[in-house]
Amino acid sequence: MRKKECKNCEQIFEGNFCPNCGQNSHEHRINAHYFLHDIPHSVFHVDAGFFFTLKTLFKKPGVLVENFLEGKRIPYFSPIGFVMVMTALSTFLVKFFDWCKVQFLQHFHPESVIHQSNNFFEHYFSLFIFLMIPFAAVVTNLFFIRRKYNFWEHFLVNTYLAAQLNIMWIVMHFVGFIAALVTGKDVEFASEFFLTVFLMFFLYLYGATFGFLMRGFYKKGILILLIGLMNFVLSIVYSYGFNITGIIRN
Repeated sequence: MRKKECKNCEQIFEGNFCPNCGQNSHEHRINAHYFLHDIPHSVFHVDAGFFFTLKTLFKKPGVLVENFLEGKRIPYFSPIGFVMVMTALSTFLVKFFDWCKVQFLQHFHPESVIHQSNNFFEHYFSLFIFLMIPFAAVVTNLFFIRRKYNFWEHFLVNTYLAAQLNIMWIVMHFVGFIAALVTGKDVEFASEFFLTVFLMFFLYLYGATFGFLMRGFYKKGILILLIGLMNFVLSIVYSYGFNITGIIRN
């Protein structure tokens, strides 16, 4: 294999990456390919990591989290990067679906009453989810405080799960758009319906993840009891957060 000189630190090496600084040996001049492929790849790793992480958090969230905690991290998108991308994606799609709904109703059903909310966290629900991460991490850590995972590892787990919860918010607004197309009205979902949908997805993610992570430490019955109690406490914490921020009003 031909030796190369690193353009960054001038180290002579063989292979695709400099062993001294990690620079890619295939860096080339700035052109259209750089903007269309290299930047999206380096920022989002969209061609593999992001979508693989998104899919795995649906199918096997516990496997992904355990692999990441054990150091098997190459296939997965980083948790902080993942929550940032999901936050941006959720904000964009929610606003897009709401805009489409308003345009449709104003054009085809001008008599329809369009519900508008001035609540900051309803417009930026992803921010609420992000702010809840440390509170959720405290709860999960307290329930499994004697296990091998420390608080910051619980924080990381909750970061992944919080990012995935954005999917529920996107789906709710997409369903609202479809409901407007079908009924010709701006259908406002009841608080009870929202909480039911949210908590079902929430309980699946947390139950599947922590049930898998702790499967070797407890007997099945005790583990089910702990997961159930943990999810109950988390649901209270989130419900309280919904009320404090005005997302759900009593």
